[in-house]
Formats: sequence, structure tokens, C-alpha cells
Amino acid sequence: MTAPQALAAPNRGVFWLVTVALIAALGLYAPSLCYPVLLQDDFQILAQSWTWHATWAGIWVPQNEHAMPLGRLLTFALDQAAGRPSALPFAAALVGPVALLLGLPLVYRFVGRELGHPLYGLVALVLFGVTSVYQQAVYWFAASFSVLALDTLLLALLAAQEYRRTGRPLYLGLCALGCALSPCWFASGVLAGPLCCLYLLPAEDGAWFPTFGARLRSWLLRATPLLGTGLFLAVSLPLTAHTIMHLEHYKKLDAVAAFQPGKGFWLTCQSLVENIFLGLVGVGGVSVPQLIVGVVLTLAVQAAWRWWRVAPRHRLLLLGIGLIFASYLLVYSARAFLFLPEAGEETPINEPRWSRYHLLPQLGLTLFVCGGLPAWSGRRFELRSDGGLTRRQTRNLAVLIVLCFLVQLPRAVIGANSSFDLPQQMESLRHIEAVDRCCREQRIGAEAARRCLPPLNIPWSIGSVNGWVFLRGSADPVERPDEEVKQLLEKCP
Repeated sequence: MTAPQALAAPNRGVFWLVTVALIAALGLYAPSLCYPVLLQDDFQILAQSWTWHATWAGIWVPQNEHAMPLGRLLTFALDQAAGRPSALPFAAALVGPVALLLGLPLVYRFVGRELGHPLYGLVALVLFGVTSVYQQAVYWFAASFSVLALDTLLLALLAAQEYRRTGRPLYLGLCALGCALSPCWFASGVLAGPLCCLYLLPAEDGAWFPTFGARLRSWLLRATPLLGTGLFLAVSLPLTAHTIMHLEHYKKLDAVAAFQPGKGFWLTCQSLVENIFLGLVGVGGVSVPQLIVGVVLTLAVQAAWRWWRVAPRHRLLLLGIGLIFASYLLVYSARAFLFLPEAGEETPINEPRWSRYHLLPQLGLTLFVCGGLPAWSGRRFELRSDGGLTRRQTRNLAVLIVLCFLVQLPRAVIGANSSFDLPQQMESLRHIEAVDRCCREQRIGAEAARRCLPPLNIPWSIGSVNGWVFLRGSADPVERPDEEVKQLLEKCP
């Protein structure tokens, strides 16, 4: 396993293919950008950061299982940039697509440097980016923090890759920093440290350790990313563990008692077939019989073993396997009570509303496939030494982008959140703005207005947040009795 080489600067052909792939990836989320809407947890997250005081007070307040201090800060900036409630849906809808557009060039660079040619990076960018498999992670604001956690993981992997290339400890430190910051966006980021270790631990070809001490020192250095994860846990758990352990959706259980790895393993196998494999051809929402799941997985294991055997380097393949199984086993073991309840109707894992769980596994499959491509260099295709692409490679990649886009487009449209009731939600948000203008004109403070107004349930907030939390009120309020405030508010539109 040789160290990665510096990636040649992309020529014009590579640059345009990257640009077209990014446009295609963004195009799959056109419905959610054209018809943005807020859903459920979005309201809780936005309300928690509506003011700086609330943001700082809730900086370590978990959102379900997610301790997200960086997410709280970003949400505050988003609230301030939006300025008014009716602008929140579009502002929130931008986060996921922008995070994806930031992450895809990182995938291109990581794979291209690892395998030594931009061709491989482009294939990875297209296979991972031009897909609707994980679409909910992009279009749903509450889940878009998982894409930001992935971006931070990719930065940590790039730092680890640079350490392998240069041997400079500085990059190990940057890798550990990325592993500490990744879970500050979303709980899936806690896997960053173990995954970076999985990437670093295999020895390079020709590595020689004259003593056991030298070998131990090398292993300890390569385990440095775990320090980042450990630092995050050391800071966050004392502040968040009690809440996370006793979440309402665990019912009478705590998080440990609800964790069921046996069921999680079966759900992982099922999801590989129903979501990842079928997702490659744009199929979703199809329940596959257990017998067929077993047959498909048997064939997949055989194909994967052959791919492993022909691959000249296994580091990317190993990382890909880790991304798939670490993510799925963690999520499905923790949520087994939801998908395989002891009694009652099971919840299908292939519904679009659970597609956020497929973000890391899709990247894992991409790395596994790309990691074996160098075996075909010289037999099926030739690589230009200057880092450019042949005309045939350019044409084939362009065709791949178009095919992926067309295959994934129907599922992207069907699974988009634009089918929700947008007009009623926007009407409620504009009503809040009208009352807010009245409060400023009458010099009524936000807290006084909230006390005197009946609760406002915004459509699709599922009653989790009183809509009046988005009032800003007068910056210079006059103290009045509540009865007088109610009389003034009755005159508001």
C-alpha cells in the first residue's frame, strides 16, 4: 500500500466535468429549493437559536441524540441572515445542498490523490454525488447537519492522507481536530475517529519496523484520530448524557437498553439490498423478501471478495466497508425498536423519510468500487501521465453523469419534501411577521406578546413549537398590564 501522491492540477476537461457533475447533483434537489418547507425538528432547531441568548443557553442542549454546538451556531447565523420568519424555509433549504456542494470536491480530491489520478476522483464524485439515495439528508434542514459532519470527516481524512504522504505530525493533529469537530454537527460524526484510524492503520508497502517498540509507536501515532473523538466525548457527555440516555422516543427504556445489535445487523443486511443496491438504479420503496435478501447478499459477498482480490491496494476498500457497516450498525441497532417493534406493524426502512441514514453507506460503496478500479488500468483504459483525460474517458464520464441524473431524477422528485402543504405554512409565517410589525409599532416586547397571544401551531411543526417564539418584538418596549397588551394585539392584522 503505497503512500498517496500529489494530485495533478485539473485541466480544462476535468474542470468542466466536475462542474457538470456538481450541477447534476444540485439539480436533483431542485424541487426542495423551488418549494422549500420546514418540517418537524426544523422548528425546534430554528427556535433554539432565534436569539443569541437562546443559542448560547442551548449550545449543548441535544436535539434528540445529537449534541450539536456547531449546528447551533450555524443556525443562529442562518436566523440572522434570514431576518424574518417567511424567509426561513428557503434559507434552511439551502444548507443541505450547499453542504453537499462543499463535500463533493473533497471526495474528488481524496479519491484522486489516493489512487493517483483525477479519473478516479471524478468517478467517485459522480457515484456519490449524482444520486438520490440519501436525499433526505440534503433536503431536510434537521438532517443536513449530517452532511456537514461528513464534510468535516472528509477534511480529517484528507489530513490523514497528507500525513501518509509527508509524515509530518502536524497533519495528524489536524486530523484529530477534524474528528473532534465532526460530531459537533451531528451524532454520526462520532465515527470520524474510528474511520480515520481504519484508514491509517494498515502499514505502507515496504514499511519495516526493526523493533517491537518502533511498531508500537507507529500504531499509536496512527491511532491519534481517536484522541479527537475522545476529546469530544469527554466534553459533551457530562453535559448531554442524561438527556440522550432518556429520550422520549425510547419510551420506558434508556438508550443502552434500546440498543439491539442483533436486530441492527439484520436491518443492515436488509438496507444494503433495499436501499443501496436498488438505489444504484434509482429504485426506492421496494420491500424485498427475506429469501431474496439472503441470495443477493451471498452474491454480493462473492463479488466483493473477487473485487478485493484483484484490487492492487486495499486501503480504500477497507475504509468503504467501515463506512457502510459502522454507520448502519450504529443507526439500526439504536433504532431497532422503531423498525422491528416487538408488537405492531413494522416500519419499512426503505421509505424516503429514512433516506438520511444512507449518506455514509453510499460513500462507503463509492470508495469500495473506486478502490478496485486501478486493477483495470492498462487493460480496459489507459491513464495519461499528465493527469488529463482521453477523449474517450471524457465522453464516458459525461455519459455516466447524464445516466445517473436521469436514473435518479424520478426518485428525487417523488421523495422530495415539496409535496407538503406549503401555502398554509407560509401564511402562518407571514402572520407572525404582521404581528411582529404591530408589536414594534405599539412598542410591545416579544415576551409580553407571547404571554397574551394564544398558542400558534405552524403547519408541519407537529405542535412542537409555539409559532410566537419567532416574534422579535419591540427593541424599546413599554411596560403595560397584560390586559392592555391583549387589547392592542387584538387590533393587529
